Amino acid sequence: MKEETRDFMLRIRVNPTELEKIKSKANKTGKTVSDFMRESALGCEIKERPDKTVYDTIIKPLNDFIRVLNELERSSYWNKSYDERILQAEIKKWQEYRTLIRERLW
Repeated sequence: MKEETRDFMLRIRVNPTELEKIKSKANKTGKTVSDFMRESALGCEIKERPDKTVYDTIIKPLNDFIRVLNELERSSYWNKSYDERILQAEIKKWQEYRTLIRERLW
């Protein structure tokens, strides 16, 4: 479905402090000020984008783990076996990862 063109512009007045707050919030969500204001006005829930630390600590390792599990699954499907060393290495990484998360979050 093709999105309608946006032919109309709304202008609002804000003071310098409000403008900086709006720009900051839009930046934290990874959106333009225009997208941020439009979604705010239309009642969408707007969430901040996680910072790089969250990505490096939580999201990237999970993505890597899922990628290896998918590779093991494909390997076991086609070959009817898998490399035990890879599986054991991933189990060890997962255990270390869980310990790291517990230390940082609790």
